[in-house]
Order: sequence, then structure tokens, then C-alpha cells
Amino acid sequence: MRILIVCPVFPPEPLVSARTSYQVAMEMARRGHDVTVVTAFPNRPAGKLYPGYKRHLFQSEQDENGFRVFRCFAVLSPRSSMLSRFMENLSFGVVSGWVCLFQPHTDVIYSITWPIFATTILYWIARLRNIPIVGSIQDVYPESLISQKRITPNSLIARIFCWIDGWVARGSQAIILISERFVTLYRDQRRVPMSKIHVIPNWMDSRSVSLEISRQVFRAKKGIADDQFLIVYAGNISVAAGVDTVVRAMVGLNQDKVCLLIAGSGSQLDRCQKLASTFSPQNVIFHSPWLQSEYSEVLRSADILILPTQGDQSLVSVPSKLISYLLSARPVLALACPDSELAQVIRSVQCGWVVDPDRPDLCAEMIQEICAYPCEQLEAMGARGRQYVLSNLTDEVNLPRVADLLEKAAQEYVRN
Repeated sequence: MRILIVCPVFPPEPLVSARTSYQVAMEMARRGHDVTVVTAFPNRPAGKLYPGYKRHLFQSEQDENGFRVFRCFAVLSPRSSMLSRFMENLSFGVVSGWVCLFQPHTDVIYSITWPIFATTILYWIARLRNIPIVGSIQDVYPESLISQKRITPNSLIARIFCWIDGWVARGSQAIILISERFVTLYRDQRRVPMSKIHVIPNWMDSRSVSLEISRQVFRAKKGIADDQFLIVYAGNISVAAGVDTVVRAMVGLNQDKVCLLIAGSGSQLDRCQKLASTFSPQNVIFHSPWLQSEYSEVLRSADILILPTQGDQSLVSVPSKLISYLLSARPVLALACPDSELAQVIRSVQCGWVVDPDRPDLCAEMIQEICAYPCEQLEAMGARGRQYVLSNLTDEVNLPRVADLLEKAAQEYVRN
């Protein structure tokens, strides 16, 4: 069976969707299928081309795990403006679509590409070539753009995007949703038959965060005292992440006792650094770039991990960093809407706390309260979170479900 995987982010990029796409490619190749991955030249999360790469229209390479990789040209988006994101989306959609159009006969396409523009181009090519397509929906559009205040609700562009998203979802052989909350939206608003909807959360390799790393290792590198209460944000510093709220929350906290470490890069890094230098320069530390070799060190250095979101973003996406956070056996403070799946997981697992987004005052109050928790209670909360991930959000649990669905989609399409 020939399988085409289209995903704009792919290793060496550190994003969860890049890792899961790589694992899907490996698993399908391991099952004996002929696998081709179509992706962009690596640049995320900072939107800057990785050292050692030069952009061409497209470039082919062979992965050591038995599948081909086509790297395609895409406009870079370091500032994540509407125009640059549109150009990135459209350029990758056009070039990747061209590559897909001239691939040998394909039995199924696994699409985890940029929503609306790149997704629609790929969908048209799948229809033109009579290939079933299985779409993985990581964020709901246009709702995600609305939550970021990039477009307004009920505007013409919002209604057009909504119609396109539903049209593509209904025409797909199957769609994968990463959240139960998205089911109602796609069933009722997008009118997608339940027979096409499959809820499969994102996952991580259970070995990706080592518990052998002590909290002192990374603290020593950054000069953070062992008795300081360390809050860590680790991941993409984007508009949707709302990291600026956490920086503002640090203003009124005891700078000798409480410290915030922000590890990562992204379009809002410069803005957060300027905020920190203005409001709270003593107890906010930045670490960028955050190297893969430091992955466990950074997460394990924390007393708590903080997961902010902006506006209603938590209602239209599930931050994948929650998985790595919980896997590190550290409790999580989330800034999220109370009805979001993120909030529901944290409350039901009892592995952290939830406060409203965009409220630095509430965030600061909660941090002060958490500082008084005994270490044993924090460790117990972290242990519960890790056990939840091991039971529900690892590659052992969810990767076979995606692989089985791709094989089933190809077989059922042939019968039809």
C-alpha cells in the first residue's frame, strides 16, 4: 500500500505534531507500506530556517527508518502576522500540492497540513486523483483565528472559512479529532457524519522525559537557587500561548523566592522579553533556544509547570505541551477557560490548577497559594498527571489507532 503523509512540521522541529507525524511514518513503513512524507524545510517554532538547510522548490531525501521525505518551499513566518501566516500556508499548500499531484499511485493520504488553504488544495488533489484522505484536525478554524482576534465572529471571511472547513471534513474518508469537545462542533455545526469522526488525542513517547534527571541539574546552569520556587513555561512562545500574562503576573511576587523560567522561542519572544525587562526583570529568566538535549532538564527543574492560553483559544485547541508537562511528573497551572478540555483534564486527574486566561492578577494569587503547598502534595499531583499520560496519551496507546484507521480508510475506499 502507498501512503502519502502531508505535514508542514516534521523533525528536527520539536513540535508534538512533528513527532507524531514522524511516528506515523515509521509505523506505516514498519507495517510494510510504501510511505512518502511531504513537509516544509524546518523552521518552527521561531520561523527561521534551521542551520544546515537551504530552501529549494522541493528536495527529496531518504529517512533511515524506511520512508521518503519531500521538503517543499514555504514562506517563513517569524512574526506570525496574518499576512505572513497566510503566505506560509498558501505557499506550502501550492508546492506540496504540486508534489502530491505527481506522486505515483497512492492508496491513502494522511493530512495534518495547515488548515483552510493548504488543506483545501490537498483535498482537491485527492479528489482529482481519486485518493481517500484522512484529515487530522489539530486546531479548529476559523474559531482559532476568532479567539486570537485576527478575524471577527460572523464576518464574511469567518463564514467562508467555516463553510470550507465543513466541506473538506464531510468529503474526507475520515477525520481525526484530538478532543472530545470538537465532536459536537463537527457533528452539529459542520454536519459531518459520526461514522467519519474518530477521536484520537495526540501522544508522546513515554520515554521522552526522563525522571532520572534531578531538579538541580538545570537550575545550576541558570543560577537558580534550590530553595527558589521555580515556575517553568516550556514551548512555543506564540500569540495563542498568552505567555505575556504570566510575565505580568510575576510583578507582585517575591522576587527572592519565586522565579519564572521561559524556555523556547516563537513570534512573541521579543515582546515577552521587553515586558519582563520593564515589569519584572529580576525573577524572569529566558532560555532560547531550548535544545532537544535539554528537554528533560528544563521540565524537571520546575516546582510547577505553567500552561497559559490566550482568550478562548483553549476552547478550540488542546495544547500538546500538556502531554510533556504531565509526563515530567510536575503539577500544572493552566490559564484556560473553565469549560475547555484542558481544564477538564487537569480537574478530573487532580494534577494541577486552573484559572481564567488573560488575568495576571488571578494567576499571581494562585501562584502565591501554590507556594505554600508541601512538597509531598506537589509530588503526588505530578505523579497522578504522569500516570494519566501513561494510560491514555502515549504512542503505545494511540499510534496503532491512527495506523489502523489509515489502512481501513484505504480498504473501504477501494470497496466503494
